[in-house]
Amino acid sequence: MVGRIGIPPFEFFSMTGELPVKRLFVRDLRQAWYHRGVPDHGASIPEVAESLARILSHQEVDRLVVAGTSAGGYAALVFGTLLGAHKVLCFAPQTVLDLDILAAIGDHRWDERLKRQTAAGGLDPRFIDLRRVLGEARRQATTYQVYFADSLRADRLHCERLSDLRGVRLYRFGHAGHNIARSLRDRGSLGRVLRRALHVPPQVGDETTGRVTAAEAPGRRAGLRQLHEVRPQTDVDLGVVLDQPRDLL
Repeated sequence: MVGRIGIPPFEFFSMTGELPVKRLFVRDLRQAWYHRGVPDHGASIPEVAESLARILSHQEVDRLVVAGTSAGGYAALVFGTLLGAHKVLCFAPQTVLDLDILAAIGDHRWDERLKRQTAAGGLDPRFIDLRRVLGEARRQATTYQVYFADSLRADRLHCERLSDLRGVRLYRFGHAGHNIARSLRDRGSLGRVLRRALHVPPQVGDETTGRVTAAEAPGRRAGLRQLHEVRPQTDVDLGVVLDQPRDLL
């Protein structure tokens, strides 16, 4: 949520500030797609997942939502799956870190960093291809909403790799670019997406209809209209928001 993604570091965190939810913000300070862990919470993806699970076990969680954008979207897919989240929200995520597969889809944006990580043995082979991870480790209750710009080929191909997996639903937009989360925020739609995922009742106004009007988002596709209607819930939910490394984008 920083760098060229165009969203301040705590955008998701601040957007949920007035919602009746508990929030946990996770950052990859080592800038390695969490493969090198998080300080004080483990040195690998499985160790970080275990640490997060321990934190959640003390929070009386009724509904777990994990969200992230770009490299944070990769992390949301990984940790949302390992934690058995109810909903995973991903915005232009990377879904594979294999250099050969990335070359095949024409994505060279992170070649140098990945080459260094690979040479140093810093990538856990179990989590290099998330198509396999989601296919093997997903729990039945976990569903994924993946948002991306159809006009950006690399992002589209990352997301379409997951299209035939159970529990995955893709949302395509025509002209948002890689900054899809910022575009949704600027259109007033990101808050709606978060509220629906958390089962928080909509705000007064057009949001009570559960629809996006043409006036709110001229020219956009109707993907958001296909989201499930909000089911109000009085119990406290927990949103885990995963950040992306600072200089990956």
